[in-house]
Amino acid sequence: MRIGFPIPSKMLAALLGLSLVLGACGNDETVVGGPAVSDDSAEPALDGRQFWSISVLENGVERPLVDDTRISVRFNNGNISASAGCNSMGGPYQVDNDGQLTVREMASTEIGCDPERHAQDEFVAAVLTARPQLTLNGHDLTLATDTVRIQLLDTEVADPDRPILQTRWVVTGFIQGEMAMAMNVEPGREGWIEFSEDSQLTGFDGCVDFSAPATLSEGEIQFGEVTSEDCAEPSLYSEAFNTLFETDKAAFSIDGPRLTLLNAQDNGVTFRADE
Repeated sequence: MRIGFPIPSKMLAALLGLSLVLGACGNDETVVGGPAVSDDSAEPALDGRQFWSISVLENGVERPLVDDTRISVRFNNGNISASAGCNSMGGPYQVDNDGQLTVREMASTEIGCDPERHAQDEFVAAVLTARPQLTLNGHDLTLATDTVRIQLLDTEVADPDRPILQTRWVVTGFIQGEMAMAMNVEPGREGWIEFSEDSQLTGFDGCVDFSAPATLSEGEIQFGEVTSEDCAEPSLYSEAFNTLFETDKAAFSIDGPRLTLLNAQDNGVTFRADE
């Protein structure tokens, strides 16, 4: 289960853009149905989960993926979404009682990409629309046709949430209302924060170092008074960073290596764990 607060749907769209990409446990292999199956007990097994490819076989031979790509598959509220390194694709799905996956009305973004990634997109789309056999065994998901077998692993195992304490979180962007944005900054001047076990927040806002008391509770951070030197040359970057502290509380959400802080005025900052 990912940690934190629900982000409003419009804001989520701003954060994720057009991307469509996005538990059950046990030792016995089971074939499960999706939300469209009449047996509602099958729904929690897939819904809200994302899986990453760990093996792709075609005609019994390993099919290498394009460098720095993976196949990602997510199930959410009766829809399946997938990506393979370029475009995102998906649509409503159902899994019948025999474990056969059917994706209806498959749609895709149309981002231009190199021929190798384009071919990989087509490969994944062909598998998903070929009514593959879907098998879920705990954290492991398999999609199989007569010629292709894709093994995937739940991202909560493949990419677990990083601890909020004693992790250096580096700024990746800013949130203002329903807008999400990134700003260029001189290399080495990226903002960052770090929470200590003694309820202290330290960081750098792109201009000066700062510190503040910070008390963490479930999904929320209570800030004390922020202490810092005056910034000699304030920038839009540092100003956007400091809008986070205009209220004394912020909700937080962690998704793998990503952290989002959002205050009551819908101003926030997005971060990535420095690993």
